[in-house]
Amino acid sequence: MIGLMGGLALFAIAGARRTQSSYARFLRASESSTMSVTTSENFDLAANDAIASLPGVRRSRTYVGFGVSVLVDGQPDFSQEFEAKGTFDGLFFDQDRFTATKGRLPDPGRQDEVAFNELAAAKFGYHVGQRIEIGVYSLEQGLDPKWFAAPTPPVHRLTVTIVGIGEFPEEVIHDDGDRDEQLLLTPAFSASVAQYATYGVQGLILTNGDDDVERVRAEIVKLVPPGSVEFHTTSVDAAHARQALRPLSITLALFGIIAGVVGLVLGAQALARLHRNHHDEHALLRVFGASPQSIATTSLIPLGVVVIAGAVLAVLLAIAASPLMPIGPVRRVAAAGIDFDTLVLLAGGFVMVVALLTISVLVVWRDSPERLEGQLRKLGHVSRLAGLATSIGLPPTAVIGLRSAFETPHKSDAVPNRSVLAGAALAIVMVVGAVTFGASLTTLTNSPRMFGWDWNATVLSANGYGNIDVGEATAIFAADPHIAGWSGAYFGDIDIDGVVVSALGMEAQSSVTPPILRGRMIQSDDEIVLGDATAAKLRKHVGDEVTVTDASGSAHQAKVVGVAIFPSIGRIHTAHVSLGAGAVVGSRFVPHDRDITGVPTAGLGPNVIFVRYQKGADRDEELAHLRSTTGPLSGFAGLDVLPAQRPAEIVNSSSVGGAPLTVAFTLALGAAVSLALALGASVRKRSRDLAVLSALGFTRRQLASTVAWQATSMVVVGLLVGVPLGVVLGRELWLVFAEQLHVVPEPTLPIGLLLVVPAALAIGNLVAALPARAARTVRASNLTQLPLPQ
Repeated sequence: MIGLMGGLALFAIAGARRTQSSYARFLRASESSTMSVTTSENFDLAANDAIASLPGVRRSRTYVGFGVSVLVDGQPDFSQEFEAKGTFDGLFFDQDRFTATKGRLPDPGRQDEVAFNELAAAKFGYHVGQRIEIGVYSLEQGLDPKWFAAPTPPVHRLTVTIVGIGEFPEEVIHDDGDRDEQLLLTPAFSASVAQYATYGVQGLILTNGDDDVERVRAEIVKLVPPGSVEFHTTSVDAAHARQALRPLSITLALFGIIAGVVGLVLGAQALARLHRNHHDEHALLRVFGASPQSIATTSLIPLGVVVIAGAVLAVLLAIAASPLMPIGPVRRVAAAGIDFDTLVLLAGGFVMVVALLTISVLVVWRDSPERLEGQLRKLGHVSRLAGLATSIGLPPTAVIGLRSAFETPHKSDAVPNRSVLAGAALAIVMVVGAVTFGASLTTLTNSPRMFGWDWNATVLSANGYGNIDVGEATAIFAADPHIAGWSGAYFGDIDIDGVVVSALGMEAQSSVTPPILRGRMIQSDDEIVLGDATAAKLRKHVGDEVTVTDASGSAHQAKVVGVAIFPSIGRIHTAHVSLGAGAVVGSRFVPHDRDITGVPTAGLGPNVIFVRYQKGADRDEELAHLRSTTGPLSGFAGLDVLPAQRPAEIVNSSSVGGAPLTVAFTLALGAAVSLALALGASVRKRSRDLAVLSALGFTRRQLASTVAWQATSMVVVGLLVGVPLGVVLGRELWLVFAEQLHVVPEPTLPIGLLLVVPAALAIGNLVAALPARAARTVRASNLTQLPLPQ
């Protein structure tokens, strides 16, 4: 028991640590970039080389985009749209490596091998070994509005083989809105069509990591036109990943801690039973003159052997099960194997040994012969509950069952009822807490408002890089009676008190906005709303002032008027607002004077529009209707009408799935085993009493009924104590969890709690079946075979 329960606890806690650190280890293994640089101008090889040569840049790799389509009968198939990523210097091959979950990485020296990401493979039905014909189109062809209706021939065409399907590093832990269909082209292919590259994203590994980011960023700004460059730091992704993995690791750690506590309780009970099995021998040694110290030493030796052997077994089981970790999204792209978490296994094993040896010492001291000598003639504790049952006229079976559960008999006949009651209450507390936590988690994953989407549909242009014509949008939405309101927003980064923060630029007094936790939404351009995590980072509260620096370098004072939960949305594959991170400012503070090709343009519309339906509108039907009516808003860049997009934190929270119920089941099982063992011991210890009852006329059914009453009364006490405390525990755990995720903290009281009472009573009577059966076999004739009471 010690080995199994301890091994489960160590395995879960070590797995929690391995899961939480899995993305950081994956980044190291994939040679991830420290930062990436994106310019809105067309790809410039000279600027790329200049950035690569900056002091502090240890290695530079770049991917370049191409206009590539699958050809069917020589014509582009627009139903298969994806982003084609090529590289001249090996990005995704020796830096920020693409991970093939099926097949392999394409050969960099071959033009006719490609790989697709899993999203494209699932959407378009691609598989390893499939051969397709692709065509490359120039930027000029794509910008021609007539090209979609009458495509001109590609500038380059080639039949390629799909040799791998997998994921790019940024896809491993992702927001729903951060995924798109992607194709990986080899350096050999990219070199053959280099003149048709449309844009580039440069990945830089810096000599001193994040310590060099700001200095290198400042140097890059000097090399490119003002406002034409965006930066993304990998540590932001890593922090996001740690936050996203937290639901999994917290659940595992909670499971491990609970398993450890229950294991200690059950282990302590088992050690006490083991010691009491030798009580008569210890008393005999005392009669023959053995000293109390020698008796204690003799008693402790078998208990110590059991404890140490159990701890060693626990460590070995945790190591053997370690290949099952980590869980979560990283597992698919990271090699699993034997893992020895020195801190958890050695420290955890040591804690197990110390705790159980301490319990063993207490058990031996409590049951020492010299202490019992003074208690032989003491009456045990009389249960008031049993007396009450007698006074109100409950049947004798109920009264005797209650006395068996709550009265303390002669010490030599004692059964550890108190510890069993404590264990049952503890298990029910943990079960109810786990169920309450799980229900709150389910409510969160099914309630978009709680993770920032306080609207029904999102109209997004060109994955966040395009703009929407406000005049056309107004006409479309005004003609739809199911739309209650809408608001536009621009994506960008702003400087707040010297800290770069992703922001939504919105018009003051917009009607459709992210949900507010505290305060209110902006009503003028000199006000700002912050995310909870951003406010904590800036050490600002509602009512404080901050300095906002716009793209031109002008500084403006703004008052913090609210704290909000932000949706996970923005330009794909870049830093953007999400949950507690971000800000809402007036639209003039967010740059939006360049179109998707980088050409300066005044008066561009928002990058996204948030749409809220009228109450009672069918969401699915309205979403389909919006997709049809917003067609005129789509230009070269494309347009998406999306439902709520979950952040990675919620995606991974969903994958927790039935873990809370697994915890609850395991705890219920442990409590049931403990109760069954206690009832069995009670029947054995009280066999003389049961034989007397049989002699007085108790039937076999009445003898079994006393055991059932004993089990039921112990479960009822556990429920009376455990249910309210479990609800409080589950709610408090959830509030802490929600605060860590920066979501709306609304705990849920699950309807399933109503099932806990009948389920616990049913389990209690089920485990009482075998002890009750043993009680039925006791006869009055057994009195002659039982030892006389001492």
